This record gives sequence, C-alpha cells and structure tokens, in this order.
Amino acid sequence: MSNLRPRCVAALLFLSAALNAQTLQLSHLFTDHAVLQRETTTPVWGWGEAGKTVTVKTSWNGKTFKTKVAHDGSWRVNVTTGEAGCGYTITVKSGKEKLAVSDVSLGEVWICSGQSNMEMPIGGFGFQEVEGATEAILEAAETAKQIRVFDIKAPKCTEPQKDVDAKWTYSTGDVVSRTSAVGYFFAKRLSNNLGIPVGIIVNAWGGSRIEPWMTREAINRAGLTQKELDELYSVKEQPDRWPETPELIWNGRVLPIVGYAAKGFLWYQGCSNMGQPGCYDKLQASMLQLWRDSWGRGDMPFIYVLLAPYDHGDAYGRWRPHFVEAQMRMASMTSNAWYVCTETLGNKVTVHPSQKKEVADMMELTALQNVYGIPTGISIEPARLKEWNVEEDGTVKVRLTNVWSNLGSISSRDVVGFELAGEDREFHLAKAEIDWDGETIIVRCPEVAKPVAVRYGFRNWMGANLAKSSGIPVPPFRSDDWEY
Repeated sequence: MSNLRPRCVAALLFLSAALNAQTLQLSHLFTDHAVLQRETTTPVWGWGEAGKTVTVKTSWNGKTFKTKVAHDGSWRVNVTTGEAGCGYTITVKSGKEKLAVSDVSLGEVWICSGQSNMEMPIGGFGFQEVEGATEAILEAAETAKQIRVFDIKAPKCTEPQKDVDAKWTYSTGDVVSRTSAVGYFFAKRLSNNLGIPVGIIVNAWGGSRIEPWMTREAINRAGLTQKELDELYSVKEQPDRWPETPELIWNGRVLPIVGYAAKGFLWYQGCSNMGQPGCYDKLQASMLQLWRDSWGRGDMPFIYVLLAPYDHGDAYGRWRPHFVEAQMRMASMTSNAWYVCTETLGNKVTVHPSQKKEVADMMELTALQNVYGIPTGISIEPARLKEWNVEEDGTVKVRLTNVWSNLGSISSRDVVGFELAGEDREFHLAKAEIDWDGETIIVRCPEVAKPVAVRYGFRNWMGANLAKSSGIPVPPFRSDDWEY
C-alpha cells in the first residue's frame, strides 16, 4: 500500500482542499458544456461553508432548489430535468458567493468503462488502428456540440475520493482522436437516432482487472468459494502497472461520480481476468449490483462486450471460449443486462480489434431495442445452440435459437470454426456449410465417424465466421460440458 500512496497524494490534497474550503464549490461533473440526463431527477452537489444555505436554480424549468451545507462541508440537492435541449444554465448561490454553469444540455448520458478495448481511442494505439478513424475525426465538427465527453484519468487511489479532476468538452476532432472509439461511435449513433444531445463519461483503464472497479464488500458477497477468494486476494499490486487489486479504481474514478444521473453503463472488460472462468460471472454481477445500488437507480441498463478471438500465445487454446461462457452466464443472473458478441471481429495478432464501430453499432442496436423500445428490424438477440442431430452417415445438423432470418448468405455458405469429437473426446476441425433453408448448419468431419459432441468457435483463435444475415456474430457454443 505504501507504494500506491504517492500516486494518490495529488487527489487527496485536492479532496482535502475541497472539504476544508470555506468557498462555494461544485463537483467537476458540473462544468460548462455538461450533459444531464433528461426527464429525471438528478443530484447536483459540491462543497461550501458548513451550515450555510445553498440554492440551485435551473434555467430549463426556472425552479430553485435549496439545501444546507452539512457539517463535513458537503451539500447536495436533487433537481428535476425536462425534455432534451441545449443552452441551459445552472446557477448556484450561497450567501454572497455565486457559481454559474453555462451551455448545459439535457439529453442521454452513458457511462463507458472497462479496460483497453473500451479505452482505445479513435486515434488508435501504437501500431493498432481503429477502422474509420480519419473519417470520424474529420466529421467530428458536424456534431461536436451534440456529443460531449467527460474523460476521467484519475490515478490509483487507496482512499475514497469525493471529486475527480476532469471536465466536459465538445467532441471536436482533437478530442475525438483521444476519446474511446466504442464510446464515441455509440454516442454518435445514439444522438443521430434520437435527435438529441448525448454525453459520455469515459472511465476506462487499460489492463485493469475487474476487482479494482469494486469494493471488497462487493467481492466478498459475490458468492465465490474460499479458494477463489484466496486466489483473487493473492494478486499483488505492482506500482507501475495497471490496477489489479480491489478498490483502486472504485475509490478514485467511480465513487466521485456515483449518483450522476445516467441512462446506463457500457462495459468492455475481461481480458485481464481470463483465468477466472469459474467466477467472473459472479464478480461482474456483484460489481453491477454495487454500481446500481450506489447510483440508487434500480436496474440501470448494462450492455457489455464478449471477448473477441485472439491468439493469446496459443491459437488452439480454449481458455478464451471458457471465459466467454462465463461472460454470457452473467446476463441470466440479473435483469437489464445484455451482451454483444465479437466472434467474427477478432484479430489473431492483436487483442485490440480495429472494428470498434461494429462493436458500438451492436451496443447501439441493443440499447435502441431493449432500453429505448425502438424497433430496428434487426435481430440483435444472441443465437444459441437449440438442437443438434447426427445422421446415419455421421453428418451433424445444427440448429440455433434467435435466428429469425438466414444465417450468413448464399455467397458465404462455407462456415469456419466447427469441431466434432467422437467417443474418444478428441476434437477435429470440421467442414461446415449453411443449408439452403438458411437456418440449418451441416457439419462433417471424415476423422469422426460417430460424433458425440459439436463445438463452434471454441478455441482462442479459429477465424470463425458464422453470423446472422444481418452480420450479428454467433457466440461460441458447444453441446458438451467437458472441462477442457
């Protein structure tokens, strides 16, 4: 812990100054160009002199809200927001002191968190590009005022923080180049579809495990076995690496924004926890419950991304699909949680697929249909194994749920990614094609005369290409429950 404290000194001094100050202050979440969630009740908070009255006036409805500064120097009021719009102000007064927040928009707010695939900016990482980056940057000016960004870059913190040093900005080309590609593409699509302002709070940290995003209490009540807990708590924090141990992100990046009204969460994380397929679903469910409880907003929507195929040092290894199974299980453990699949978007040589727009589009479709109730005509529900049958000649016929339209297209009937195993439980690559009905997959393997199990996409990397005709990838699946 002593190695971590220096990294928190600035944040702690900032907090101390805020709490001990006699001057009126607002949380950094309430800066010029802020976006507040429309048509809801949202807290506005800050600090001031204990015992003094604070009034908050909102120009969109002309209402004034009052409270008193608590003994610890903090104050908070709940304000109501109306229909989407721009150009509003928030005026805060206490005695002779006055603060004004200008150019406030009412719209949709989404919180974008995770590790490097969520953090990856449109400008890309070294030697790793984002498809469509140049176009996105050049076109950013057209919607810069409609899409606004609050990008958090706070350090690891061992102690809880009250505020975070960031501010809302327009999504100009320069800002977009440094902004989460998934978050920005999602916001742009959402703004276009709804015709209103969208704000994204980008709060991602490359390499981070899930534990730093949670409290120890949330981890302990996740339902893990003692062995799993012992393994989790045995991880040692390295001072010059990304966060790996509990609470280090929660303290400095999540806690300071808790309560800020938002529509939901976008989550893209998991690679650093891939060795925990038996308990990651429980950890993610407990993290989400922690967040929802902290925000006090019931079952806030949670849309998350399954890990894409990647070599991981052994293309034929199976630890990625086992982990993806855990990710998928989490969706059945809570309400208002949906995953999107990236099985056809992976890259054998990089853990950061370049097709961030496609990922954002699937998250957008999920949000439009499940959160906003807007039909899109595209079946976004994940396809899963429904049934499989073995013919007398050893041919396997596979059918999936949630297809609703053809799998793939006639021009791409050959399917990569299937394996068959016989009674020896040894899997062999199989040839597969989509039948003319567009819904049945025919799988054959000369080395397996009598199949007893079928798998799809069940390696770290296979080049799997099965998708619905709309292009929505089919997640990995298997008919067996074998451990390997």
